[in-house]
Amino acid sequence: MLLKIKSLLLSGLLCLSFPALSGCVHIEIHTDSESESTTASSSEETKSSKTTSAKVKDKITADADDEDRELPTYSAIEIYKENGAFPDGNYAIGTEMPEGIYLFKADQTGHGVQGVYADPDCSTQISAAYVHFDGSRIVEIKGNGYVHYSWCTAYDLSKHPEIINDPREGSGMFVVGRDIEPGTYNLIPDEGEYGDYAEWTIYSSINAIAPIIVSSGRSMSEDDTTITLKEGEYLETKFCRVE
Repeated sequence: MLLKIKSLLLSGLLCLSFPALSGCVHIEIHTDSESESTTASSSEETKSSKTTSAKVKDKITADADDEDRELPTYSAIEIYKENGAFPDGNYAIGTEMPEGIYLFKADQTGHGVQGVYADPDCSTQISAAYVHFDGSRIVEIKGNGYVHYSWCTAYDLSKHPEIINDPREGSGMFVVGRDIEPGTYNLIPDEGEYGDYAEWTIYSSINAIAPIIVSSGRSMSEDDTTITLKEGEYLETKFCRVE
């Protein structure tokens, strides 16, 4: 037994003196500071991994929310209001068609129909100016009711100053000071089935319900078709043009 203990002690001494000898066990001893550094590094890697994972999760959630979110849409009415141009139809005054002065421009047929009603079914007419018109018509839309028109487009003049509405080209309705300058003019009858017949009306107000007429007339020749226009008035012509 004593001999065996001595043998073991001798073997240990040999390993300590000659660590390269085969069969010796090499033991590495780490200090407390090295251990703490290793632990901290491992902790930082774990924290970084968790942060990256959270960011990826948030991105996936955000992308899913974007896919599910409904984008804002505009109804046709809102587009008409924004552009200031309303195709023929039936519109509630004030809500669907804002109050203002509108130019109703006839389509390729050259004719239009416009009127104001108390109900959306257009069964009760309240406009004193429900008309069939040639070329164009200018109306101030305000109050309650529904404006209905066909074969034309309505333009909000406050948004469309560029639209040309020339009384020298044919019949229609025109703003004095915008479409034609104040002054004295002759009316030239159209050539066609009506011969030398011409008709005209001058308004001081063009409210759709009750327009105010300053003067009006009809003529059968060029000799008695002279008219005088003032700033702010409105001229309506039929079967003739201004010269």
